[in-house]
Amino acid sequence: MTDQEFKSVLMRAISGNKDDITKILKIYAPLINRSSYLYNKLDEDLRQHILMHIIKNISKFKI
Repeated sequence: MTDQEFKSVLMRAISGNKDDITKILKIYAPLINRSSYLYNKLDEDLRQHILMHIIKNISKFKI
């Protein structure tokens, strides 16, 4: 994905396009998963919290 394609997807995600929000979450899935470990174990509740926080606040992202 080029920078311009990413920017377009992000802009549509910010506007509320569910498919593009899903694309953003897939792009960042490795980072989200790495950030979801607690005591060296994947904490699914923490992962869900991070995902919900992103979804809830993506409309506030500034480009």
